Amino acid sequence: MTTDVERPRLRELRTELGWTQQEMAERIAHLAWMERRDRVGVNADMVAKWERGAKGISPRYRELLCRLFGVAPDQLGLKNTPAAGATRTTRFDNQSLVAMLDNAAGLLDQLGAAGTALAPHLLHAWQDAVTTRRTMLGLLDPSATDPVGHACATTATVADLEQLAERYHALYETADPTALLTSVAAHVRLAQDTLRQDPAVGERRRLLRNLAEVAILAGRLSADDLGNAISGRAYYSLALDTAREAADDQLTALAHGHAAQLAAHEGLTTAALDHLTAASDHARSTPTIACWLATTEATIHADRGDQPAARDALDRAHTALEQSSGRPAPASFRYCATAELTAATGHALLRAGDGNGARETLTAALNQPRQNPRRQRVLVLIDLAAVELNSGNFPEACSHATQAATVLHQHAYAVGAARLRAFRAAAQLPLPSRALCALDEHLTQIAA
Repeated sequence: MTTDVERPRLRELRTELGWTQQEMAERIAHLAWMERRDRVGVNADMVAKWERGAKGISPRYRELLCRLFGVAPDQLGLKNTPAAGATRTTRFDNQSLVAMLDNAAGLLDQLGAAGTALAPHLLHAWQDAVTTRRTMLGLLDPSATDPVGHACATTATVADLEQLAERYHALYETADPTALLTSVAAHVRLAQDTLRQDPAVGERRRLLRNLAEVAILAGRLSADDLGNAISGRAYYSLALDTAREAADDQLTALAHGHAAQLAAHEGLTTAALDHLTAASDHARSTPTIACWLATTEATIHADRGDQPAARDALDRAHTALEQSSGRPAPASFRYCATAELTAATGHALLRAGDGNGARETLTAALNQPRQNPRRQRVLVLIDLAAVELNSGNFPEACSHATQAATVLHQHAYAVGAARLRAFRAAAQLPLPSRALCALDEHLTQIAA
């Protein structure tokens, strides 16, 4: 019998993030291991009992739940919560080098035996982090030396590196971006060192493809998640060079496409469209990548106010999506084509001033049967907030924006944070201060 008379808010918090009960259990276990090296026995059944109020929540799990959802104890809806300030409400301390090292070490454990080859290279990442946490450009310098002077020489097979790359992509949606980037940046150094050993032709091509794939992920973590455009651009340039060297059209297209997104976020529209033109030439045989590129182009045109060009790009994206033949995309390219195309269509309708159409389309994107990736969900919520702001529905606008802010408080995502701040600036005059209170509190928490 539970000692908590009222039912906890766990179901509400969980469904706002689009998680199943099993996914929530897995995230609790992941968080416990990452922060405490503690193995917990939580499963979907336990989560269901918590949500029904059929099972009490111990102090150990209360603290983990507060960290997971980024809320104070009393906001979980439980009785007898610890005193205010007894539990930290943020998952990661972005100012703490020690926290970053702990998180990186936890990720290294998750990578298994192949991950041990990264250990000496992590020293370079940590040394750079002391100087500037988010500048990973220095990791691309092959002349860097071991800052401690005692790292053991370690070799890795091509199969090891390929296995590690698969694991990074599996962790991308749930891992702390700073910690994951530390491992990914070390992987870049290791792959470069291995290439310098003049491997056989077949292995060299596999290494080049692996390096391009991992460099693309490093660029996304640096630019999209951590807001370091300089580092992101360096990684995309490396990915483009190695993909070309490997004569891999798919990875070349992906490197160009991500470079286009980065250029667009910085307002460099001409450069972004040039990247997309180059990418399209390499994506002709892969409909999924062609669809993604056209969707990206549509968003760029919509943001610059060229609605006919945006509609034309969306039509091309639909055409590519409907193709039944062609090469499959690489396993590392996890693109939810239908959901992202629907979200892009809603964004274009918003920019065109069609509030009703945008609301209907964005709501459909948010409620896709397949769970939306976290980053896409944030952008859709912010677009929905803008729709409601434009229609004068201020409380609903603030509700959507606060949901997005809740996710951003738990997971760094610089692109989403910038979009949310733009929404907040637009809402400065019309929204009453009471409606903005929760949103402003979240924005303060993610400001660092």
